[in-house]
Amino acid sequence: GRYTSVQAYADNNANVRSIPYDEATGGAAKSNSKGGGVETEKVSNPYGSTAGAGSGEFHVYRHARAREAARWKELDASEQRVMDEQRFLEELKQTQDEEAEKTAKRRKKRQREKEA
Repeated sequence: GRYTSVQAYADNNANVRSIPYDEATGGAAKSNSKGGGVETEKVSNPYGSTAGAGSGEFHVYRHARAREAARWKELDASEQRVMDEQRFLEELKQTQDEEAEKTAKRRKKRQREKEA
């Protein structure tokens, strides 16, 4: 059956968000910089509360799934860029160290030849 007013507005109902009286009446909102009343929360879940799925529900699901896949793809690409950058920096440091070693060896050889 339907909720009665007692069930819908009971204090122990977890679905009903309780706020202080001052906030609800705008008394605490005067301290807010926005100056508005109660701040609302954005609901990112677009699905309704009906039992059966309508003809448009699949399309909503498909778009939500595509958004999530795109988000994961971007996360993976970002992680890959970071890994590539780290690998490049390591290889660059290794190459620079090898070149410095070779240069020092050649400098030492030139000094020996100059002294001899």
